[in-house]
Amino acid sequence: MKKILLITALFLLTFKIAEAHNPLSAMYYLEVEGDFGILNISLSQAGLDQALITSFPNKDISKISNEEYKKLAVAYIKDHFQLAVNNKDVNILNGGIKLGNHQTDLKFITSVVPESFNIIDLKIDAFKENDHHQTIFSLLLNGETSKVVLSDSNDYTTSKVFKNNLMITDNQKFNANYLWFIAVIPVVVFGRKFLPSSKSIT
Repeated sequence: MKKILLITALFLLTFKIAEAHNPLSAMYYLEVEGDFGILNISLSQAGLDQALITSFPNKDISKISNEEYKKLAVAYIKDHFQLAVNNKDVNILNGGIKLGNHQTDLKFITSVVPESFNIIDLKIDAFKENDHHQTIFSLLLNGETSKVVLSDSNDYTTSKVFKNNLMITDNQKFNANYLWFIAVIPVVVFGRKFLPSSKSIT
């Protein structure tokens, strides 16, 4: 039994490490601390390299200094992150970046966040240049953690409402295209009731 548990634990650990280094995924983790947030980002070095090569074609990414690389990376992350809480923009402010052979980590503080969260609008289209990329965004709010996956299927955008400090559902706008269907229902019902039924003539 102990052997099975050990193998399972090793498998899960290996899966987590592989997920962090996966060039097709990025992890964004926002911790709300009082009236501001701390945004932690983990992504693969290979994925970041490819995104910068595509976004800055006039730069030879393989030959620039570490300092210039870091500046480009931070600028890229900031330019591809949009967050609004209760319809108020929350911006990435000061932070730092740690480059690695396989994984790069970034940490930023954010501008002021509301005291309570009612709705969140999020767009993280960083790394969409990399085919099949997905971003996992997690939020720690008052001791509760919830997450959402952003990918090409949702255009790297989502809108969520909150219940008990958790993101629970898409806050999708009402689609007016369905109004025609609602309008047709009473016409069909009353038409059947009051119009004479047609009979075939032989």
